[in-house]
Order: sequence, then structure tokens, then C-alpha cells
Amino acid sequence: MSRWSFVGRRDELSRLLSAMTGAEGRGLFFSGSAGIGKSRLLREGVAALPRDGYAVWWIAASATTAALPFGGLVQVLPAEQPQGLSPAGILRWAVDVLQQQAAGRRIVLAIDDAHLLDPPSAALVHLVARAENATVIGTLRDSEQLPLPIRALWTDDLVDHVELNPLPPAETTRLLSEMLDGPVDATSADRLGRLSAGNPLLLRELVFAADRGELTRTYGVWKWTGRLELAPNLTDLIDTRIGQLTPGVRAVVELVAFGEPLGLHLLNQAVDPADVEYAEERGLIVVVRDDRRANVRLAHPLYGEVMRRRCPVSRTRRLEARLAELLEQIGKRRRDDLLRVAVWRLDSGTAQDPTLLLDAAGQAFARYDVPLATRLARAALDAGGGFDAAELLATILMFADRPEEAIAVLDAVSAEIHGDRRLSRWLTVRGMVSYWGLSRESTVEEIAARGSTLADSADQARVLAFEGIMRLHRLDTGLALRLGQTVLDRPAASVSARELARSTIAYLQAAQGQLHRSAAAIDQVQAEAGR
Repeated sequence: MSRWSFVGRRDELSRLLSAMTGAEGRGLFFSGSAGIGKSRLLREGVAALPRDGYAVWWIAASATTAALPFGGLVQVLPAEQPQGLSPAGILRWAVDVLQQQAAGRRIVLAIDDAHLLDPPSAALVHLVARAENATVIGTLRDSEQLPLPIRALWTDDLVDHVELNPLPPAETTRLLSEMLDGPVDATSADRLGRLSAGNPLLLRELVFAADRGELTRTYGVWKWTGRLELAPNLTDLIDTRIGQLTPGVRAVVELVAFGEPLGLHLLNQAVDPADVEYAEERGLIVVVRDDRRANVRLAHPLYGEVMRRRCPVSRTRRLEARLAELLEQIGKRRRDDLLRVAVWRLDSGTAQDPTLLLDAAGQAFARYDVPLATRLARAALDAGGGFDAAELLATILMFADRPEEAIAVLDAVSAEIHGDRRLSRWLTVRGMVSYWGLSRESTVEEIAARGSTLADSADQARVLAFEGIMRLHRLDTGLALRLGQTVLDRPAASVSARELARSTIAYLQAAQGQLHRSAAAIDQVQAEAGR
């Protein structure tokens, strides 16, 4: 992947150019996380300066030179230093050398990663910043210990200090197009943008990792499958940002990785609050207000990817079980809590309550998360959920276009059909799967025959409502209308049966041109939808 064009950061670049060329001569330092684009911004600004009017020195500080006196300025100062001078004398000599080399031009000292400067180099930078014909600009990495002379640059009002924010979504999409030399599908751009959190270097590594068969170009537009292999460069970059963690802080990050968003009070019960505070100070987690709850999330989505993939299976299961226990202890106060506990129990191998699993499967199905709903409903059936679990699982499998499996699940619990209520439920679900899933025309007559044996009026209405909509599908409109009216005439009919019948009638009314009556019927259905 070739070097891409500079994208965005117009305001920041303009401010940097003003700092270097303005009459006041105030410097400017950008700070931010690794890979956020500080170095590239600095290079773009320096490259725009005319060399005939400016003496520009680029200094790339590094950990290898941090222990050497003037190691950070090895690219600038002469190799031979005068002997016998005091530390202050060496500093004055270094300033004189720079002035001589500038030959009357304005000095611009650009220091990349200034937090890695050795003490003498940092002191010299501070001294240069005080010169009338010099401007100091540079970059700093967040959460790093700064040399005192560098920190004093803005406390002494010699330079401005600005936090460099992540790229906004629109600029992230533009950068993606530059990297791939073509437009990117909107969904793919959004997902890659969220994973990179607007960090150009992380975005580049994500694209590089995804560019192994997971990025495809169709009709000139790039699309990502969503599968991601964390390449060594990417994991190394995340490791650098996370740094070395104590066992306590690692426990914080791992719990948040598996539980986010995680309530702050919940997290403080599971670990030492001091470790939570330290993780927040380090920029590993963030606390976000959500209504009356303070939720904790990882500061970057990729932190979670790395932590979850590296966590051993045994510890993963223990952490998920612990999260479920914590939420159960304080009570499942929000609707989402039930589903989260069920998933943690399922993933940790501690799911034993079929009612919990069944309720969670219903929630997942209501959100159209068919794969998760299938897992939960099957787990509820395996945990002894019986007929109720089989009914829901078969319904979900029908919507997952797996009717054969649905029929097998229903037939496996046919011996558990006791009473008209359960039989009516079994008939309607099995009829739905058989008629629409397997296209068996005989299903309608079979349901009609077995439904007629039901003694309870409400149970009969349930089956008649389903038969009615099947008759409508077969264009047997006269019988469909009579069945719908029969259901509506029965006071014992349930809300679901009555509104299904009303929908059948409304369709027929619309087909016959009775549009006002059809609209009125649908308004009634809408009014009862919540029930």
C-alpha cells in the first residue's frame, strides 16, 4: 500500500502555518494518541515553508537517543562538541551554532515525539523557543511523561498546546478512498471508521489486515466482508497503546472488554476502584453518562478486539460468569439486562435457567437478531424448556428459512401436547411452517380438521385466524372473509387472533375498493399492536 495523500486537518494545518509564519512567532505543539496523524500534520506544515526564508530543522526524537546527552538533536548539532564548557556553556554554544547555520533566516525547529527528548536536548529546545527569530513546533504522545523544559514551553506562554482529535467520519471515508484508490461502500466505511475511531494509522493497519481477500471491488466500489484478522503490526500497535498492565488494571480492561457498556458501580464491585481510576487516567477506559447510569467503555474499539482474542478460554468463561453474577445480584433493572445476563450465562457454560433463556430468546427475536435468538431458544430447549421453548425455536427457525428443522423440533414435543390451549398453539406454528415454509397445500385442510375438535372458543379462534389467512393466500376469498368475521364475532378470541383476522378482512376490503373501511380496520390493528 503506497503512501496516501494528506486528507483533512485543514484548520489544524492552517493554524500550524500561522504559528510558523506569523509575526508573533509563537510555536505550536500537537498532542494526541499514537497514529492520530500528528507527525504527518507536522511534516505537511514544514514542507510548505520556503527554504530561502526559513532555516528548518526536523528532529525525530526516539527511545534509542533518549539516554544520550543531545541525542535528540544529533541530526542538527555538529558531531564534535567543544571541551571544557559547563552545561550552560554547551547550551549557549548550541544556540550559537543554530543561529550561524540559519544565516539570518527565521529558525523553525520541528520536533516529532518531543516527549522522548533527552534532558539537554529538551533544555536547548526551550532556550531556542525564547529567541526572537525562532519558532518551535512539535508533537507529543498522550499519557507520556514529559521533560520539564518541554512542559514549560506552554506554561511559560512560549507555544500553544493543542489536542489533536480523531478524524471525523467524512474525512475517514475520504482517507479510505485514498488508501484503496477508489470509492468505498458506505457500510464498510462506517464499520472501518468506527473500529479505527478516526485514527489514520489504525485505519491503515485495518485496511492492510482486511486486504487479504476480505476487501473486494465490485463495479469500482470497495466492500468489506466484516471479517478481520489482526495482523502482527496491528496487535503490536495496540500493545504499544495499551502498555504494560498490572494484574488489577488488566482485570478492569478485560471485564470491560467482555461486558461493555458496563455500569461503573458494577465494575467497582468486581475490582479495586483504584485500578478503575488508573485505567481511566491511562486512557484505557472512558466513563459515559447514559440517563442516570454511568457506563464504562473501552477507550478504543480495537482494545476489546485484542483483549478478547488473547484472553484464554478458561478465563473468558470465568469473566462472563462473573459479569452475569454481578448483574443478577443488583437486579436486572433495564430491559437489556435480561438479554446480557442470558448471553453471558450461555457463553460461560453456566446457563441452567430455561425461563431466563426463553425470555432472552424472545427479546433477541423481537430485535431481528435471528442467529442469537436461535442459540438462546435452543439452549432453553436443551435446559428443559419443553413445549414453550420448542414453539419459539420452531418459529425462529421458520424465519431463518430452516423449515425442516422447525418441523423436527415441533414433532419432537408432540407427546407434550396436553389440553386444547397447547394443541392450538402447536397447530398454528406447525401449520405456518408446513404451509409457508414447506409449501404443503394440504396443511390448510389438516389444520381445519384438527382445529374443529377444539372445545374452547378462544383456542378455536386462534386456529381459525391462521386458517383464514392461509385461505386468503390461496385466493379462497369468500371462506377467508367468513373465517375472519367468525373470529371477530367471538368475544373470547385473543387480541392476536382478533387482529390477525381483522388484517385479513382489511386486505379483502382494499381489494374490493372499500378503501375507507380497510383503512379504519388497519387503524384498529395498529392501536392494538402493542398488545
